[in-house]
Amino acid sequence: MTDTHADMRAETATDNRRTFLQTIGLAATATGLVGTAAGESDSDESTIDGSDADLVSISHGVAVGDVTATTAVVWARAADEATIHVAYSPDQSFDRVGYERTTVGAETDTTGQLRLEGLESNTRYRYHVWATASETAYRPLNGRTDGPKGRGPGGSKEKGKGKGKGKGNDDHLGKGRGPEKRPNEDGRGNDDRIADAIPDAVESGTFVTAPAPDDEAAVSFAWSGDTWGYGDDPVEPPFPGLRTIAERDPDFFLYHGDTIYADALTPAGKVTEDTPIDEALEIYRGKYKEMRDPPAEVAERTNLLELLETTSVYTVWDDHEVINNFAGPIEPLMPEGRRAFREYWPLDRDDDADPGESNRFYDSFRWGKHVELFLLDTRQYRDPNVDLDSKTLLGREQLEWLKGALADSDATWKLLASPAPLGYPSDSWATEADRTGYEAELLEVVEHVQTEPVSNLVVVAGDVHKSVVSAYDPDDDGEFEFFEAVAGPLGAPAGEPDDLYPALNPTEFFAKGEYRNFATVDVAESGETLTIGIYDEHGTEQFTKTVSTSDIDAAADPENPDRIESTFDEDAEGWLVSQNGGSNRPVYHGTGGNPGGHIGDAENEGGVAWYYQAPFEYLGDREAFYGGTLSFDLRQEPTDQQFDAEPVEGGDVLLQSGDRKLVYEFRGADDNPGEEWTSYEVALSADETWIDLTSREPLATEERFREVLADLEVLRIRGEYRSGDDTSYLDNVVLTK
Repeated sequence: MTDTHADMRAETATDNRRTFLQTIGLAATATGLVGTAAGESDSDESTIDGSDADLVSISHGVAVGDVTATTAVVWARAADEATIHVAYSPDQSFDRVGYERTTVGAETDTTGQLRLEGLESNTRYRYHVWATASETAYRPLNGRTDGPKGRGPGGSKEKGKGKGKGKGNDDHLGKGRGPEKRPNEDGRGNDDRIADAIPDAVESGTFVTAPAPDDEAAVSFAWSGDTWGYGDDPVEPPFPGLRTIAERDPDFFLYHGDTIYADALTPAGKVTEDTPIDEALEIYRGKYKEMRDPPAEVAERTNLLELLETTSVYTVWDDHEVINNFAGPIEPLMPEGRRAFREYWPLDRDDDADPGESNRFYDSFRWGKHVELFLLDTRQYRDPNVDLDSKTLLGREQLEWLKGALADSDATWKLLASPAPLGYPSDSWATEADRTGYEAELLEVVEHVQTEPVSNLVVVAGDVHKSVVSAYDPDDDGEFEFFEAVAGPLGAPAGEPDDLYPALNPTEFFAKGEYRNFATVDVAESGETLTIGIYDEHGTEQFTKTVSTSDIDAAADPENPDRIESTFDEDAEGWLVSQNGGSNRPVYHGTGGNPGGHIGDAENEGGVAWYYQAPFEYLGDREAFYGGTLSFDLRQEPTDQQFDAEPVEGGDVLLQSGDRKLVYEFRGADDNPGEEWTSYEVALSADETWIDLTSREPLATEERFREVLADLEVLRIRGEYRSGDDTSYLDNVVLTK
């Protein structure tokens, strides 16, 4: 089979090899490569002895990440303790060259990251990376036609060590190169042999810098995630999707979580909750190394090296970089998994830290006038999935950063890179299972998008192993607040798609599972349109959707409605069933309501009350409803073994804002619902006996009531009144001023 990437890299890397060597001060000698030390003048050059300039292999390819209009970070790993060097230029001839170096050792598993600064915006750069055992610093020697004289060892890698990474090598990618022949053994000069030695001595790549923030430029990128395995039966490389993405030549690649599967069995090992912390780090590191260069018995390549050599990357972590569904603050293995992630990806997301030395993984990156990419960390700061009504997914600091950054951005399109979807059920934002509660933070983000308003928000996500394109109108005003596209996996098993999160009032345009895939975003130069594309791993188009700026209107209606109601005549209207912080869908009944359709559910929780939970349409700033009423109809079967719900569990009605909770109980002999429809009504006023669970005052004051309504995050109506098996039904929920 023809290896198109091998051919492409051979052609581009062959160009101007001698120019490159002469420019950075590397030159041919009888036995290898030597360098000119930085800081020496042309008139007073000294020769670096070959023993001090021994080349060390770059063992796992190269990568460039976190690119801006003027900066980029180069990543590489040396095979041993070494000084890693990078030379870079915005033109093929290397007439203009920049240079950086850094020393690496065992502390970082001999990985290193170098920030390139002062770059030209919207420009393609070529770079070359090599390593030396000494701390020699090379300096640009523009126009130089000969190199310093000296002797040193051969410059090629050991036999078999160059697998999958050769550039300029016409052999198949999987083959290594043997030791260089001695001078003139084959009748060829030093320059020819040095030119051939570059693929083994030097790793090369290319990337594009971002357009300047005021530059009207088209932007194209691809994203996916979820590679190498899941559970005890991992999917093994190669991953065709990575190669296909490289062939598309995107401006950048968003590697969107689960870049390794630490808890899947691969040759590097498997991390479990019983893995000793001091052993976990080496397994994590081994996972990243095998993703770039797999063992020969597994596969010849993964195609990740080929992709990273051709474009830049923004890397996001999710759960499998540590262990399945972990919550950072309480996970003992998290610091070691975080360390390995930081070591093996080019990260530059903290102005106060050198690249790769900060544990902050969230940030935003501007690509011209029309695109700003916001990267989220949904793992490091999240509360655990325990029985709490409201938890944080992002942590308060990151959440406030996100809200401020979205509001301050003047980019035409805001691309929110969340590892897990906002509108598709997962273990994160919208979780229709036990032990959730992140919906309150989701509401805070959605409400912020509406009230600022944040224009043209598109969420790009992964994690759930399906491809889905959808849009959401949580306030049910007929305008979409945001679009969302989900892609993946690249390698992990994929299941069938589920229904979208009903509380956000979704519209689904496309959903497909059981295949490996990636997605693209293309923003037009004018900024007027954004096109989402879904492709299988071989590049076959599955779906495209073009969105214009007129398709999204996040601004909340300035005129608050006088009435919000759910009659359930067509569907469940986004209502959920909630218990102990968990939520799932109620059962919808098209007939038998009061009248028409209604919703219901059945539970067996032994006297622990469960609740119907209102969708986002009811939530947000509802202070104008103070003094109004909440009414609804309930029906129950059967009516024996009834119990009173403790107020702390939520009473009969619960209103919540943050940690502020107000509950109301219907008291009286006939206040539990019967087998026929029973109507209830309660005033939203401190004149009624609303219990304040989070204040020293037992009853809610008007001030407290207004505070809760002004930022209403939860509205729940009790569904369970019977101890043991219980079934109840709800209809005609009305909130009026």
